[in-house]
Amino acid sequence: MAPAVALRRVAPRLPGRAQTLVRWGVDEDMAKTLPAYFDRYGWQFERRRTDLYRTGFAGDTGQYEIWLRATDNWVYFTINPYIRAEGEPLPTPALRLLLELNYTVNLAKFLVDNDGDIALNVELPAEGFSYSHFADALTALSHYADEHRRAFDEAMGETGGEVV
Repeated sequence: MAPAVALRRVAPRLPGRAQTLVRWGVDEDMAKTLPAYFDRYGWQFERRRTDLYRTGFAGDTGQYEIWLRATDNWVYFTINPYIRAEGEPLPTPALRLLLELNYTVNLAKFLVDNDGDIALNVELPAEGFSYSHFADALTALSHYADEHRRAFDEAMGETGGEVV
């Protein structure tokens, strides 16, 4: 499942910014491990820093950009924005859908970021992080992004929100 994403310059907006970033000099293996995981999964990626990667996929409902960031304690996989609010408050049906999905989906969670956009996120502990965790995170993000986009399109209604 190779991604078909046109790479473009985007500033990542990831949760948990206040945490200290991993210093790969302490764990040299991680600097080699994450690229090897991408290769094994069969997805192209762009390494932005030693702790930040960008990848993406073209699903049935659109193209999605995924940011992977590792900290001392967590590995984050994020599609942000999943839905861009365009400066408008999110409509009640979109917020209700977000809450309902967070109750029913496994591993991934939808969230509202500081800009009011909806993001889709998986957070996994860095301790014991393995390829199976990596693959599960990317699989969950790609599955839920595709599966729920049309419902979010409908929930956004006439508010002018943009699903990206």
